[in-house]
Amino acid sequence: MSGRHYFGVMALLASTALSQVPLALAQETQPAEEQGEEDALVQQTVIVRGEFIPDEKRSTSEVSSVLDADDFAIQGDGDIAAALRRVTGVSIADNKFVIVRGLNERYSSSTLNGSPLPSPEPLRRVAPLDLFPTSVLQSTLVQKTYSPEQSAEFGGGSIDIRTKAVPEEAFFEISGSLGANTETTFQDGFLYNGSDTDFLGYDDGVRDLPPGLGALINGQTTDEFGNVLEIEDLPTAENRAIALGLFTDPNLVVLQEGQVGPDVGIDLAAGNRYDVNADLSIGVLGTLSYGNEWQTREARRGFAFFGDSERSSLDSNNQDFTATSTTNTTTINALGSVGLDLFTDHEIQFTGFVTRGSEKEARIEQGNLDAELERDQIQRQDVTEWIERELWTTQARGDHVFPSLMDLEVGWRASYSEATREAPYQLSVGFDVGDNGPTISGETNLTNIEFSTIEDEATDLGIDLLLPLLVGDIEVDIKGGYAYVEKDRSALSNQFVLAGATIDPAVRSLRPDVAFSQVFDVENGSATLQDLQSASFPSFYLATLEVDAFYAGIDAQLTPFLRAAVGGRYEDAIEVVQTRETPTSDFPGVEGSDGGRLNAPPIDEAEFYPAATLTWNFADNLQVRVGYSETITRPQFRELAPSRFVNSETDQAFFGNPFLVNSNLTNYDARVEYYFQRDQFITAGFFYKDIENPIEEINSGDESGTVTFINVPSAELRGLELEYQQTLPLQDWGLDFGWLSTKDVTIKTNYTYTDSEIGSSGSILLFNRGGAQNGVLTPRVIDDASGFIEDGRQLQGQSEHLLNFQLGYADFEARSEANFLINFASERIRTGESFNNPDAPAVIEEPPVSVDFVYNREFTLYGGEYEAGFQVQNLFGDEYTAFQEAGSDTLDVDTYDIGTSFSVSLKRTF
Repeated sequence: MSGRHYFGVMALLASTALSQVPLALAQETQPAEEQGEEDALVQQTVIVRGEFIPDEKRSTSEVSSVLDADDFAIQGDGDIAAALRRVTGVSIADNKFVIVRGLNERYSSSTLNGSPLPSPEPLRRVAPLDLFPTSVLQSTLVQKTYSPEQSAEFGGGSIDIRTKAVPEEAFFEISGSLGANTETTFQDGFLYNGSDTDFLGYDDGVRDLPPGLGALINGQTTDEFGNVLEIEDLPTAENRAIALGLFTDPNLVVLQEGQVGPDVGIDLAAGNRYDVNADLSIGVLGTLSYGNEWQTREARRGFAFFGDSERSSLDSNNQDFTATSTTNTTTINALGSVGLDLFTDHEIQFTGFVTRGSEKEARIEQGNLDAELERDQIQRQDVTEWIERELWTTQARGDHVFPSLMDLEVGWRASYSEATREAPYQLSVGFDVGDNGPTISGETNLTNIEFSTIEDEATDLGIDLLLPLLVGDIEVDIKGGYAYVEKDRSALSNQFVLAGATIDPAVRSLRPDVAFSQVFDVENGSATLQDLQSASFPSFYLATLEVDAFYAGIDAQLTPFLRAAVGGRYEDAIEVVQTRETPTSDFPGVEGSDGGRLNAPPIDEAEFYPAATLTWNFADNLQVRVGYSETITRPQFRELAPSRFVNSETDQAFFGNPFLVNSNLTNYDARVEYYFQRDQFITAGFFYKDIENPIEEINSGDESGTVTFINVPSAELRGLELEYQQTLPLQDWGLDFGWLSTKDVTIKTNYTYTDSEIGSSGSILLFNRGGAQNGVLTPRVIDDASGFIEDGRQLQGQSEHLLNFQLGYADFEARSEANFLINFASERIRTGESFNNPDAPAVIEEPPVSVDFVYNREFTLYGGEYEAGFQVQNLFGDEYTAFQEAGSDTLDVDTYDIGTSFSVSLKRTF
């Protein structure tokens, strides 16, 4: 934005604020003897104005929502991702990533106690929120208007996850839960043995790489001339010896059918506070939880491929198959915290948190797996996967007040975090299905094995200063601070396929582990392994993002009923992604050899991001907020890296685009709030965002449905948010029954309407494999994007309608509470149209309408305090659907039943 535009907005806000000062001062200073009785009553009304507005809503100009421990208990959501879908304007993708105000997780940031987090997700730089159980959290803040204290990477909003604080007194809690699902529990599912310790979420070594393969993957195997060898360069006997170690263990290769058990969970929490002396108190807190859950899905999958513009029917050329899977998810979480209270004005807290989730999946895909096959040819793939995700963080932070320095407040934080994702064994065995059943496929490229690993690190250092001043009668907070953030990632993915095999028909009918023992027989085998990675799609990349930031601002209570905040943030950031064929290869640079052609120049930018907000309590318990800000969204590492990766959840392959640039956003907000009782309100808000160069996922247009990323020239997004919350004591309904005096009914509901449209007027840059000219990476330039993307379509991930409804009944005498909850999100684009053929339609998804019931009751038994819970999720069993449409044709891309889940829990408090 130009300086003239920025200062114009500042002047408008300042003039609006100052215009209210004389009126407010006049109300406060007019002599009482000059007022009539009516004027005196008006003065009294002014004095109590805003009595029902919560302190945190009156003391800040930002639009925000808070979920606390009570909300988690009422809603019954086990992780913070599930809980956040209840917040106005928020929906969830893939059960782990937030979409705020129609902008997907790329446009939002997540922090833990104010510090940014690394991510174990291969396709995301933001941490998946399903890793954070609500049992270890105190609250979660969702802020939808930008303030300079935050990172300028702000689009839809920011999520701050706050862990439990150290306790004020000693306590100990233990709880357990038991759950079932109508599609999964006590029914047959696909299983495989794996290792003996899989139920703990740890592999005991059975999936370790065979001797020699690890050195090959890391580029550590060379010939006598020092040349790096790939697996196909090895002598045939050595190649097959490695393959024998990969394909012949029945615990990893053979799928079985078996009955699936129930879900179980256990949580422990304990803490205490020690008052050492009058100047020092120490609090300690520890939590530990374990969960084991199962999920069976029978999905219909497909993907339309348009090889030329004359193909307009979804049935003309597509994949169409069923995918039946059983996934066992094991989670372990631990939190430890120590807090110090020093001399009443100083607090220091040390926090350590680790969360781990392991997924063990067995899946059978059967049908038309290749768009180029005849429609009556049936293939099958048996897939076994093991994926470990782990995130741990350590943080020290402090809050200090210095009365001798004009009550200066100083807050600081320092954290270091790591996240890893290990997928040490993802095996897919291909079969042909005939009249006599499945036999191992002679098309050996259907049988492959993949290994991938991701290591993500985040370092955060920050200091915040606040100096409260009184300028005349005006309270002014002067704010400022500094933050340093560094995020680093290394990612490696290798996929191997059978090569040169002519499998004897008699061998093909054998069990897979037995058949591969013959196929890879060192002396008499018929196959070897081949690495699919190449210089065009390298297996390894390194990435870093480094940000230095300074901010300053003024937050002033201009009158008792008018508050304004003006400030800005300066960020100097550099983002670099570099690829290698192996982890030990050199980086040739931008103008190096062929390998260097995949490394685009760094994204190095320094910008100032202004923000201004105004809050006016213009009538009794009524206030309005308006806001303006400029922010940025940077490409994620995976989006920039041109290496290939397969998303295990959707089976879609992705490759990055090193020519992506930053997206810039201009944000406008307005909101009216009416609080008619404590914690009872109705609000209405409007927001508008103008986005330059938004990043979208699109199909590459090939038969595999490969996805890549582009900068769309522009986009606009606008929306309306409505929220209502009220508690109705039944005794106020005019029912003359004494027992009703302890019963309340609570109604909470919110609705968000969002509309967006992308603009195709401009050029786009695509990754062009092999597109180096004189050793320099050269993009494929499309001058007119209107011929490749659909002008005016909505943004990826944006639902037009979001609705939440909660009806609660509380019985204070019985110490019980029951809640009925509904969550609805309308259809949205999962993946955009093909850039090679705009007639190939986008993938649309319809999230399920979730109807839940949660009941909790506290009781005393033999002198002990207990809490029992019962929960039903997806009461009506709504399904998940993703599809493509072309004219009157519809093709299921990913459709499956979720089922209805039931759980019971019991907690004992000491």
